[in-house]
Amino acid sequence: MRRLIYGIMVLLLFARCADFIDVVPENSTTFTSFFQTVKDAEALLNSLKSQERKMVLNQIYEPHISAGLLVDSTQNLGVNRAKGLDVNAYTQVNWKEYYRTINYADVILDNLYRFPLSDDILEIYALQAYFSKGLAYYYLAQRWGEVPITKGTTYFDKIAKSSVYDVLEEATKWALKAMDLPTWENLKDSDGKQRGTKQYASKGAAAALLAHIYSWRAEIEGKPEFWAEAEKYCSMIINGEVGNYQLAKDPEEVCTGVLLRGHAESIWEIYKTKTEMLTPEAYFQAQFVEFPVKKNSQMNPSKWPMYAIRKTTVNTMYDKEDLRRNAYFTWLDADSIFMYSQGTELVADTIRPKEGSYDNDLENGDIGLLTFDNDDIEFAYVNVFRNAFYEFDAWSGKLNYQGMDMDKIVWRLADILLLRAECRARQNLPNAADDLNAIRERAYGNRLHDYDPARDGDLQYAIFHEREKELFFEFDRFYALRRNGLDYVRKISPQFEALTETDIKNGALYYGVPNDAFTANDLMRQNVYWNEFLQ
Repeated sequence: MRRLIYGIMVLLLFARCADFIDVVPENSTTFTSFFQTVKDAEALLNSLKSQERKMVLNQIYEPHISAGLLVDSTQNLGVNRAKGLDVNAYTQVNWKEYYRTINYADVILDNLYRFPLSDDILEIYALQAYFSKGLAYYYLAQRWGEVPITKGTTYFDKIAKSSVYDVLEEATKWALKAMDLPTWENLKDSDGKQRGTKQYASKGAAAALLAHIYSWRAEIEGKPEFWAEAEKYCSMIINGEVGNYQLAKDPEEVCTGVLLRGHAESIWEIYKTKTEMLTPEAYFQAQFVEFPVKKNSQMNPSKWPMYAIRKTTVNTMYDKEDLRRNAYFTWLDADSIFMYSQGTELVADTIRPKEGSYDNDLENGDIGLLTFDNDDIEFAYVNVFRNAFYEFDAWSGKLNYQGMDMDKIVWRLADILLLRAECRARQNLPNAADDLNAIRERAYGNRLHDYDPARDGDLQYAIFHEREKELFFEFDRFYALRRNGLDYVRKISPQFEALTETDIKNGALYYGVPNDAFTANDLMRQNVYWNEFLQ
């Protein structure tokens, strides 16, 4: 994705963040002089996509993501606060990036008529903007529930919050309009060239968005007919009606291919490269990455990770026959781990190196080879993300970990298969276990582990638990819990378990309205549940 700076600068003029929502008056002279060529339209689209990326990448810091993490212990106080329903965690999340995304889309939609271009060319940009608006309103509805619905870039009045129903209707409206997008294989720019990244929305991405919107609405609004709608859009993806998507052959390929970028299993993803000015934390998965992926000199096999997952947890979740166990984690069954220095790189393995195959330059003493008893190490080593990159530090003569050279995969085919299984289970359909079995077949490499009610119990829970295992590190869990019902949500922590029906009705599972949303907007009202803690 080319980042055209002048396009971003133009949008910054027109898309500043107002105190209560992101709307500003247009400057007709500047607009008229800018909206002239396809290059201008591409600049606007790339600016929208850049903002869309920021919206999604910033979600790593939100309490819903933290509350849903499957970790046994963490040094991150934010995770503990999120699981503990701490008022400061849930009332300080800002929605600016979501409204900026909507406003960037509105800048395109409100001004396409100014371009002296054909309708076919203009539609390329309108459809991308529709998708971005649908996505942003869906995220807002998930996180805040009741939020303002903007009226385009030329709307100046103060805006009160709309109901959850109206916000989800807004998300649905724009996502349905985005279904006119081409399939990914046929997604072209104005010159007829294939788009270079799956962050550009396609018909498959729009179908995935609608599948998630309708399944969310089915639970949140208590409308079981929406399970059938969600299933319909899942089936479009699975049946190849909205693009060609294929499961990777095994969990190892998920790690080495799907979670990298551009794989046939990936439906929509957020584009990133190691050359961008992003901190390692901006890579969603980086918080799980420790030794052996990080090979910095201060790392070693016994260093307690920032986010620890115990071996006992892994062994409880995954059968030994489950190929995801040894693809997502490493050295679970090793007796010993050997660590040594080889040039500028620290190496760890379960095979003892031959004498003379390593250098005596470890920083902690003159020992060239360190041996660790793996039985004494409680936590599991995460190995699901493989594409780490390093920079050579000339001062120390060593390699320093910088981050992960990989896209953020938002939706992939495995997610959609499990979502369709969930939709069918909620409708009590006889084929509800078929997609669950398809995921298990890949996970085990055979059909010996198909769903068995005598062994696996409740089908809905079996599907949810399979989602936990398949998408362990993809930050989907809180919203999957919420979509499956309050009994699932209450399993997060004792604080969630203690929530009453009144607490939930008053908004305990949403974020509080950010403080600056009240500035110059006397129509804004705080979330009822969190308002009790803010008096």
